Amino acid sequence: MQQWHQVTLIANNLSDDTIDYINYLYFELGATGTQVKYAKDYLKNTLNLFGTLEDPLTTDLDRPTQIEAYFDELPDVDRLEKKLESYLEGINWQVETTTVQEENWQEGWMEHYHPEMISRFLTIVPEWYDYTPSPGEEMIRINPGLSFGTGNHPTTKLGAQALEMVMRGGEVVLDVGTGSGILSFVAQRFGARYVYGYDLDPQAIESARGNLIHQTSQAKESIEFYVNDLLKGIDHEADIIVANILPHILVHLFEDAKRLLKPKGHLILGGIIDDQTDFIEEKLDQFGWQVVQKMTYYEWTGYIVQLKKEG
Repeated sequence: MQQWHQVTLIANNLSDDTIDYINYLYFELGATGTQVKYAKDYLKNTLNLFGTLEDPLTTDLDRPTQIEAYFDELPDVDRLEKKLESYLEGINWQVETTTVQEENWQEGWMEHYHPEMISRFLTIVPEWYDYTPSPGEEMIRINPGLSFGTGNHPTTKLGAQALEMVMRGGEVVLDVGTGSGILSFVAQRFGARYVYGYDLDPQAIESARGNLIHQTSQAKESIEFYVNDLLKGIDHEADIIVANILPHILVHLFEDAKRLLKPKGHLILGGIIDDQTDFIEEKLDQFGWQVVQKMTYYEWTGYIVQLKKEG
């Protein structure tokens, strides 16, 4: 059984934007997965953590938020703490490290994962969750496992909304950094003719293929997942390329995306924290791309771009 290195930041009064930024730092250091434990989860007492309570807990209890990340190898914690010092100025916080068994991580993580609406009519639902959709609502059932892609992250929602904006049906879509496969499944639901999902992490591809089992028969016939380094060596022409990965990695697919994207095709970019937008926009211009749509959600930014017209 695999053993993971767990890094936990414990702090009070963290905003959603701050939590997103901390998750961003975790993945920048190589995290395989993250989870957030909020005070409100304890206040609900849904896990019976306190036994039977005769009186409900008040909602003003000062319980800290815990942001956990899991790594194959112990990361540079000193580097993490130095970045946090300025960002969390005025907030009491601490970082702890430990090792955990994979099955323990999975059990704890599942308790905090719930259905998440990702577009106007699509909801991501964990495979173990008993959920009845509303009229007109569609479900995508997944088990994210240890992969990044639970549907509740702003960058995933931005990617789904961008797909909804540009898709008309019948497209070939390349999903780079597919993780648990969410955006591949979303693209198929929006009418993609075929979807190819790529990820450098074999465990992510294993997770995505496992999630494909829970999809419709049409999805199973029109989605494939492969281990691959970005778009290197890929020769499938595409109408849409979607990439929800970190900014310093995104720039390395710009040239291959130019090679593979059909005329008037769209490149959708996510995973970009606000302070990285100038860097991304400069690189886009440098590689001959123009921004068609810029979208923001909390402290995260997504782009829909096309190749610049010649002349």
